[in-house]
Amino acid sequence: MRRPPISTPPATRMRTVALALAMTAAAMAAACGGGETTGPDPVDNVPAAPTALAAVCGNQTITLSWAAVTGAVSYNVNRSASAGGTSAITANTTALTHTDGTGTVGTQYFYRITAINAEGTSLPSTEVSETVCRLMGGALQARVLTFTSANATVSTFAGTSGFAGFIDATGPAARFSLPQGMTTDGTFMYVADYLNNVIRRINPATGAVTLFAGSTAGTSGSADGTGTAARFLRPYDITSDGTSLFVTDYNNCTIRRIVISSAAVTTLAGTVGACTNPVDGTGSAANFSSPQGITTDGTSLYVTENTSVRRIVIATGAVTTFAGSTNVTVGHVDGVGTAARFNNLEGITTDGTNLYVVDQAYNDVRKIVIATATVSSMAGDFSGATAGSVDGTGAAAKFNKPFGITTDGTNLYIVEQYGNVIRKLVIASAVATTLAGTANTNGNPGITGTTDGIGVAARFSAPQGITIYCGSLYIGDTSNGSIRRIRQS
Repeated sequence: MRRPPISTPPATRMRTVALALAMTAAAMAAACGGGETTGPDPVDNVPAAPTALAAVCGNQTITLSWAAVTGAVSYNVNRSASAGGTSAITANTTALTHTDGTGTVGTQYFYRITAINAEGTSLPSTEVSETVCRLMGGALQARVLTFTSANATVSTFAGTSGFAGFIDATGPAARFSLPQGMTTDGTFMYVADYLNNVIRRINPATGAVTLFAGSTAGTSGSADGTGTAARFLRPYDITSDGTSLFVTDYNNCTIRRIVISSAAVTTLAGTVGACTNPVDGTGSAANFSSPQGITTDGTSLYVTENTSVRRIVIATGAVTTFAGSTNVTVGHVDGVGTAARFNNLEGITTDGTNLYVVDQAYNDVRKIVIATATVSSMAGDFSGATAGSVDGTGAAAKFNKPFGITTDGTNLYIVEQYGNVIRKLVIASAVATTLAGTANTNGNPGITGTTDGIGVAARFSAPQGITIYCGSLYIGDTSNGSIRRIRQS
């Protein structure tokens, strides 16, 4: 007799089906490499977006840094040519920094960072931007400075205004004695510390000041050597090609070279103590009477010396008279090469095509085409009976003992030793304006002081040196014994 079929309760049948489905899902996940099915959804395990992203310019590089992300195994560097634009991955790195050396000089790039682990890629970081600059004339050029007197914020970056000395320290704790010429190699800044007879180095990220070359006691001399074994006698101005520093050693009447990687100091041109008659020649066969301003286009050095501009080929040390007269024939004559005339030249800079020099005696700015040595007047009333700090165009502008000069490639920036102001001169139009400090317009010295502030509220005391680093101006505020910074507020 056949037994009737056993009836399965509905609840039991449902549990059996559910178990079968679960086993099937687990088997499928295992077959596809999915591993365990318990725990949170895998998307919950991707890293957080990176934070603290920063971009710093260098010599044809942009260096990025960011904070570590928990659980990240690497990071993608994403770059775009426009703000918020579609970005491409330019690098993948396990480090927390990346240096991008593939950009075009003068182009602004926008960066975001994403973090990566086995579960996926994070959301992007906040976007930052920077412009690719190049080292030229001892400054980082190609990023045009856009500030005006309304937002040019002056602060004391290193040293304490009004206090002299010789102390290596950070920021206001450092001390200088008549800091004059300034330059950068694209990473650090360097100062010709005139009365201390040394070259100082400043970390722009921290404001830390250290002795780079010269005596730890400020002892003067003319000795070649490495670092603190070298001796200088009133270093006046300084420039850099990124590999070496070049110094006008004023009272030694020589041009000194310092290899940046080793701090080894040698005499490139000139004869120590031969300070009477300028003589063209190679190396020690050349003479300088009073080498003052200095700049470089990477191949040659250009040195101002009272009534002339001398050129030195870096590779050979060969010295020639490039423009003006070495026999101290003064005058204000535009012309080609040695047919031109000057009187008491000081600062000099270059954009790679032209040289720009300031003539203290005539209170004006002159341009020299490097290819032809053609000298022309650019701005300033050289025939004026009195000096003054007057804004205007070309000859309608006035300067009051201009001293240092630098350029971003579009504008010139000039420090007035007597005017106690920082001026801006647009290269294309020769329009001169005052960025910071308060001047007198009647030829008397401008108002001195130590005040930090915006535009005309700031005060300087016989500023002389100037350079550009990553969108800011850095000033050797000589009589105040400090390094001042101007950046847009």
